[in-house]
Amino acid sequence: MSSSWWYGIALFPLVAVATLLSDFGSRTFIVVSSSGGDPNVATGIASFVLAVASFWGGIFVALVVFVCLLADVRALGDDEHWSPSIAWSLGGLAHLGAAVFSPLLLVSVPLLTCYLYRRRGRLGRS
Repeated sequence: MSSSWWYGIALFPLVAVATLLSDFGSRTFIVVSSSGGDPNVATGIASFVLAVASFWGGIFVALVVFVCLLADVRALGDDEHWSPSIAWSLGGLAHLGAAVFSPLLLVSVPLLTCYLYRRRGRLGRS
């Protein structure tokens, strides 16, 4: 059975990038806002917009990854070559949490990488 839901799962590294950008924007905003003297307003606004946009973008992509993972597990449920367990969705749930609490990336990224690697090994690129 062919399932193309894995394309959505493959977006998972974008959550790590969005988390890094959000942290960078937040730290820059705090530095600019709390610096003595005349603050650079343009840098403060740009860093605030970067932090907010990357935070919510990361949550959106993590939600897409989670939904695509659930759909892929369900679509492959009756496959003769590999029928993944619903327990794989815990990796997607951890990734969704990692969009807010970045240390969870240490758990979710290896799990999702393993899922895609195992999927490719058992099913190929279908």
